[in-house]
Order: sequence, then structure tokens, then C-alpha cells
Amino acid sequence: MHLYYAIPEDIDNWMRLVTRVRRNFPGLETDSGLLDYRSMVLKFMGKRQAICVKADNEIVGVMLFSRGHNMICCLAVSQDYRRRGAASALMDEALKNLDRTREISVSTFRAEDEKGRAPRALYEKYGFIPSELIMEMGYPNQKYVLFPEGCEGKARQMAVNCMVRAISEILAPCAPSIYMYGSSVMEDFRLGWSDIDLVVLTEKEINENQAGALLHLRQDLLKENPGNPYYRLFEGGMLSMDMFLKNRPGCAVYWGTSGERICNHYTLDAFCRTQVRESGVHLYGKDIREQIERPAFSELIEGVRRHHETIRDFAHTTGRSLYTFGWMLDIARCICTLRTGKIISKTKAAEWAIENHLCADEEALLYALMVRKNPLHAKADPSVFDFAETLIEPIHRFNESLGKEIQRVLQWGKGFS
Repeated sequence: MHLYYAIPEDIDNWMRLVTRVRRNFPGLETDSGLLDYRSMVLKFMGKRQAICVKADNEIVGVMLFSRGHNMICCLAVSQDYRRRGAASALMDEALKNLDRTREISVSTFRAEDEKGRAPRALYEKYGFIPSELIMEMGYPNQKYVLFPEGCEGKARQMAVNCMVRAISEILAPCAPSIYMYGSSVMEDFRLGWSDIDLVVLTEKEINENQAGALLHLRQDLLKENPGNPYYRLFEGGMLSMDMFLKNRPGCAVYWGTSGERICNHYTLDAFCRTQVRESGVHLYGKDIREQIERPAFSELIEGVRRHHETIRDFAHTTGRSLYTFGWMLDIARCICTLRTGKIISKTKAAEWAIENHLCADEEALLYALMVRKNPLHAKADPSVFDFAETLIEPIHRFNESLGKEIQRVLQWGKGFS
């Protein structure tokens, strides 16, 4: 067997192999799908992003990769040449062409799909970590990620996978669907500041025994993995879909910063519901987000108003805490949501507010942004906490700007009602 960079003259040979294994390629069931795929391969060949393995002048393995997207796009090996090194040769060559200082991704079949056994084993051999569940060409797949050496994201994803596995085992009889949202999926996670937000929705009601097993799961996993910095960061609710949609009582488990509890009600505010529905990452089970209605903009306005009033009425002093800076970032995000209708990360919202000169105390917002971007470094600097104690007036001035923005939006709404 020999590895080559494929050229247009190889296209018929390439397509003979793909046609034989087309059942492993969702979207290639039809002749039109094969024609579209053929055109795509020719484009990859023109960019030297199509490699193949030949034996006796016949193509027995193929791979497409994208330097621009830093991903592996397609892998196929003839049945007769599997377990003979063809796939590994293709992987080795593709990885030489991709940027190992950034995440490299690939999608493949899910764990329960028999077609996924060989490719999943191959990717895991090369260090890829299973990530979110996705749909491609109407077929259920899963994303795999190869993280850069020493990347914080790899350890976090492994903790997420472990947590999802533990929750799904406890709730297996209830058919859970698990989602992650917030900073972890907005590329804004900062170890030392951020939480890992989960919501678990089940088809059947959670019973008392299952709730008891879930209650201290964070601590149980930490005992098994002492020193892991992620398990204590998981927050969110676990409840039945019926409870979630109809806001009716039942058995729910809540994990928060201050502790955990079993409760008979649990709700997500409009901001969180929007994030779960629009940008949440599907981690386990059936994707049931289409049942979640997108909150009306009026609900987002009401959430912003409550946040504004809480700061106005209860933020009397600031202490020596990094989370003091979070108030500045929260206000920036609220203003951004009111102006754009979008929910973006706190970091991007602060950058947006600075760019648009929306904060009278711009130095304070810049300082908050610096702390947000490197909280572990900030925690070791006493001057950061000194600055935090001076923030009460900048926070209230920025919050006054938020109040004016709320009034503007409400007046605009009345004008078009």
C-alpha cells in the first residue's frame, strides 16, 4: 500500500471505493448525492486536501481534510483493507497538514451505532475526545475533538463526559436529555470564575432514589478524582420535561454555587432558556429542544429589569471578590441584549460596550474585562481586590445607563404596539 495526494485523474477510482461503502456516508444514498460528493472531492483535490491509499493501483482508502476549518471531513477504507494500517496512514498524513495548536475536529457515528465502532476507536487512539451530539445530513452523529497539548479545554471536556456518563446511568430509566449552555459553549469559559451550566430533562418523572443519588454527585466524583477543578463547577437543574414545560410541581434536583437541594419546582429564566434552545450543546439522549418555545423579547426585558432593580436596591458596597467585576460585565450584556436582541458572552458584551463607548467609567469596565480574561492571575494580585472595593459608584452609574436603556426599549415597544 502507498499513500498519495489524489489528483483529478484519480476521481473515478476514488468514486468506485466510495460507491461501495456509500452506506457509511449519510447523504450518498442517491445518485444526485454521489454527484455532489464527486464535485466536492475535485475541489479538495485542487487544494491538496484529498489523500488516498492505493494497492495494486486501486484506491483502497480515502480522506478529505480542511486546513481552513482545521478538521477531518471524510474517511473511508475498503472492507478488504481494514485493520491493515490504511486508516492510520491517512490520519498520520492529515494531522501533518492541520494546526495542532488549535482544536481539530471530526464527526463520526454515535456510540450506539454499530458503524461507529471502528472510526471511534481510531479517533480515540489518536487522542480525540467525544464532544457534542450533532445531526449531519439528517443522520445522528457525534463531534470528536483533538485538543492542543496541555489545553485546558481537554480536561474540561473529559470532566463533562464523566459527569454526563454518571448522570445518564442514574437516570437511564427516565430517558434523560442533557444539555450544556453558558460560557462553556460560548468559548468564554474561564477557570477560576466560570461555572459549567447543565440542564437535564427527562421523559419520566425522577424518583426520590434517583434524586438522592444525583444530589451529591459532584462531591462523589470529586472524591474519586481528588484535585479535579471542574466537578464543583457544574450547576443547573434536573427535572422532567413535563415539569419544565408546564411549570408544575414534581421532583427536581438543583446544583448551585452555594450548594444543592431536592425541590418540587425548578425554572430557568428567559436568558437561560434562550441559550439552551438557541446555542445549547446537546450531550446525551434525544434532542427535544424543539419543544421549548423561544422566550418572547418581553420576557428578556423583564429579566433585564429585575437584574437592574436588584443592583439598584441591594448593591450598597463592594467587597474583595472577583465576582464584583461580574456586575459590570452583566450590565454590559443586558444592554447588548436590549439593543441587539441577542445573548452573547460576557466577555464579548464588555468588548462591545467598550467599542461603543457605553460605559461612563470605561477604565472600570476595561479592568473588569482584564480580570474576566485571566481570573487565576487576578486572584494572586492583591491590587485587583483593592480595585474591586472601589467599584460601587461605577457599577451604579453603569446600571443607571441600563435603566435608561430599559425605558428607551419600553417606549419603543409602546410606539409599535
